[in-house]
Parts: sequence; structure tokens; C-alpha cells
Amino acid sequence: MGRTFQFDCPLCQYRVRVSGGTDDGVHCSVQTIVCLDCRELFDVCTRVRRLAEHVGAARRTTGFLPERTIPPPFLREAARQEFAATPGAPRPARPFIWETFKLACPASPRHRIEVWKDPGRCPRCGSYLEKNGFPFRRWE
Repeated sequence: MGRTFQFDCPLCQYRVRVSGGTDDGVHCSVQTIVCLDCRELFDVCTRVRRLAEHVGAARRTTGFLPERTIPPPFLREAARQEFAATPGAPRPARPFIWETFKLACPASPRHRIEVWKDPGRCPRCGSYLEKNGFPFRRWE
């Protein structure tokens, strides 16, 4: 189960909701990055657990990974299709594999990025960000 936290900058009032480092859910893994060109923090997908027959579909349906929303919308659709079988009927075993992605800025793959970990500095003013103690959201 992954968690998203809210981070606030006390100087410039920058606010962002990210995991704050590497985090894993049931179907995806994310990493928090800082884009040096956008001057923003993002959670990007690093690995996605998919049915073997759907590998590569993420790039075709979404255009560009990593997605800004965690977990990505195409994972929610795959989960709905997986559990849409009739109740009580046995489901055949389906092979799952992990598909990995290269870290990149969601705005443009040409932007310069760095891995960001909590405690870390604000991408706008350089002050340390303050982490809210409770998770803003839990995701799978």
C-alpha cells in the first residue's frame, strides 16, 4: 500500500502532494523526482504490474508515461476488467509481469530531473520542505 503526503514550504508557500521518495503499491511503484526545468516535484511510475497480454499498452493508451496521477488511470481499468468475471465462477490463472519505465518529467521527457527524497529542499526557493505527519492519501 503506497502513501502520499503533503509537503509545504514555509518560505515560498509551495505545496505539493507526493510520496517523498520510493514507494510501492500492489500494482505499481513510484519515485519522487524534482524537475529542474519546471521547478516542481512529481511522483512518477517506475514499475507497473500488468497482465502479460497487456504489456506495452500503457504507452499506446496514455501517450507518455509516467502519469501524474498515482496509480495511473490505465491500472484502474485493468483492475476492473480483471475482477469483472461472474461471481462464483473460477477464473483462469493469468500471468502477471512487471514492466519498468525510465524516470522522466511528465511535462517533457527532455527536462532535467533528479531523484528527490524526504527530507529535501524546495524546488523553488531551496528551503527544506515540511512533511505533514499523516498521509494525505493511501493508494494501491
